[in-house]
Amino acid sequence: MSIHNKPLEIEEQVLLMKKYVVFSRKVRMKKFLMYAGYFRASRYGKYLLSNTTILGKKPEQDLLFAIYDFDMKLREVLMKYCKKAEIQFKSHLSNSISIKTDTATFYLNDDYYTPSKSERDKKKKESNIKFFEKFKRKIVNNEGKLRSDILKYPELKEYRKGGKKSKYKIPSWVAFSYFEFGTITLIYSYLKGDLRKEVLKYGYSKNRYGKEVTKQVDTWLDAIRNLRNVCAHHNVLVGRTSSIVLFNNEDYDLTLSLSNTNLFSRLYALKKVLNNDDARLLKEDLEKIIKRSKIDIYELNILPVNWEDIYDGIKLL
Repeated sequence: MSIHNKPLEIEEQVLLMKKYVVFSRKVRMKKFLMYAGYFRASRYGKYLLSNTTILGKKPEQDLLFAIYDFDMKLREVLMKYCKKAEIQFKSHLSNSISIKTDTATFYLNDDYYTPSKSERDKKKKESNIKFFEKFKRKIVNNEGKLRSDILKYPELKEYRKGGKKSKYKIPSWVAFSYFEFGTITLIYSYLKGDLRKEVLKYGYSKNRYGKEVTKQVDTWLDAIRNLRNVCAHHNVLVGRTSSIVLFNNEDYDLTLSLSNTNLFSRLYALKKVLNNDDARLLKEDLEKIIKRSKIDIYELNILPVNWEDIYDGIKLL
């Protein structure tokens, strides 16, 4: 066995954590590692160690435990609102396009997609088309599995042999309840331009949207999808950077000095996609866990000091 892949006893893991944080008694660290695991715990330690200059000294284990607890509560809150954004957008997509096209199964019809995504660059255009062909087959297969897998989807028996709707494909408002959010975001990204705008007109505050906004929405959905995956798999969230979020021109003055890959950019995406009430509740829930936290989130640059004011100023989509 390679020395790099050698399993570590818990006592060895405890000693390795001394690279990141200061502690004298091993009991609490051992208990923490038995729960969190060395790899996950070391990611928090590495993050804190990178902030030694800000902290003025090597971090102690109490700070490690505190930031782990805060990160856990942060994931719980953000997962809640990622789910809300997902459900909401699925409904907007299925309702708006099925009504506009008068086609319940529009997601299976090639006529409603632009495989090239109207890309002018030849290589990107060819890549988009090639990916769409694979993706479309996946959508068809997923719909088929919903109708054929009796054990996994017993509630869809009416769409199987002998059922009242056995002659029909599964409508979007049913299928989308089962499709992963990544599949939904790709369906939206490949829709024809006028249909992409139709989704926004149906679900949001304006009567008209341009092509540029639909591109921005792609990045917001992708950011929410990535954030959801991080939260679902209990990965480290503090200090993480992710996919680029495009800020809307209406928010230019607010976002001028902001990073488009950090945690606040994920909050930006959520506020844009969520309805107004949920966007307000998200802020309130974040304020609660920040107030109760034993760490200084501003000292560690987890969020901007004035994040609440910036958040309030973000315009509705």
